[in-house]
Formats: sequence, C-alpha cells, structure tokens
Amino acid sequence: MDKTFKQIGNNTTLSQQIVQQVEDSIRNKVLLPGQKLPTEQEMSAIFGVSRPALREALQILSTRGLITIRKGRGAFVNDYHETLASNPMHLYLELNLNKDLILQLVAIRKILEPNIARLAAENRTATDLEELQAILNQFEHVSDTDHEKQGELDRDFHLKLAHSTQNPIIPLIVDPVFQMMPKIKTIILEHVEQAHGSAVEHHRRILDEIEAGDAEGAYREMLEHMSIAEEHAQVTARAME
Repeated sequence: MDKTFKQIGNNTTLSQQIVQQVEDSIRNKVLLPGQKLPTEQEMSAIFGVSRPALREALQILSTRGLITIRKGRGAFVNDYHETLASNPMHLYLELNLNKDLILQLVAIRKILEPNIARLAAENRTATDLEELQAILNQFEHVSDTDHEKQGELDRDFHLKLAHSTQNPIIPLIVDPVFQMMPKIKTIILEHVEQAHGSAVEHHRRILDEIEAGDAEGAYREMLEHMSIAEEHAQVTARAME
C-alpha cells in the first residue's frame, strides 16, 4: 500500500492532494470496493503529513461518498453506486433552482422522455407494468392539497419508466433531474391548479400505450405530456418574475 501513494508537495493544500491521490487510486481500481485503507498513523507517514491534514482529507472523501469511516475500525472504500454520480448533480440543481432552471429542466425532459417511453413500451416486463400501475393508482388518489406527495409520485412514475427501458444508464442520467420534481411540482401547483389532473390523465394514457407494447403511441403520448408540462412551466416562470 505504501507504493500506491507518494509524499506530497505544496502546490495545493495538503488535504486536497491526499484526496486527489486516494480518488485516483479508486478510479484506477488500485483501491477496490470494501478494501480497508491504511491506519491514520500509516497514511500520515506515507503522505508525510500531519494527522489533522489527513483527517480533513478523509472527511472530504467520505462526504463525496468514496469512502466510509467506521469508528474504531478505520476507513473503507465504498461500493460503486449510482449515487456517486447523481448526488452531486442533484445538489447542483437544488442550489440553482429558479424560474430559468425550471424551464431548462422541462426542456431536457421533453427531449429525453418520449424516447424513454418508446423504449419502455418495447422492453417493459410484467413486473414493471404492475409497479407502474401501483404508482399511478396512488397518484390518482393522492390528496389535492398534498403537493409534495404528488411530486414524489410523479417522479416515481417517470423514474420507473426509465428503469423499464432495461438500460441501466438511462435512470442514472435522468435521476438527478427527476429528483427535482417534488420541489418543482410544488411550485407549479401554486400557479397551475389543473397540473395534477392533467398529469394523471396523461400518465394513464402513456401507461395504456406501454402496456399495449405500442412504442410509437407511447412516444406520442409522452411528447404531448411534456408539451403540456412545458406550458405549465412557462406559466409558473412568468408568475415568478
């Protein structure tokens, strides 16, 4: 392990250089999921730094989701997980949420989601259909005043469609965008009362096409759904000016 890392210079902060070396080792599969890092004392000697600098670096790595620090046991490399990619993007979107971002996100969805619906119609399983139906049933009966729950179920339906494509990269890409839906839905429903009823109707029509295996029908229904969602976003953006 002492040959994996090297002593560091002074071009950047000590902790940043430690983070970079450990992250590079994880990226290059030198350090593997589940592997235990050397002890603090050993790593301090390897890097030639103080324990406080090392602890700061380990905390940064933990915050990024690359390692887990277990009290009394040490630091371990985390399994590769989609949240390593989606969490930073979700945080970025949350921090930059405004009327322009709402319009930008719905524009992205309008590009991506009709094709997702098409692929879902071609590749969905019986289990996928059951889960989509269960989500839609909840969505139809959620309280009109519970905007956050409406947003969560809206997100769950669209994310399940992404998983129904059977392409694991698709949900990885769209997850950060979809995780914004509860917050954005709450904002839109403050300005567009019919947004929930419209979404329920279109979700039903989309699911009918997917269940029938009609890829082009699913594409068309989702495109119409996204066009209406775009109109609602535009109304909301004007109201936020």
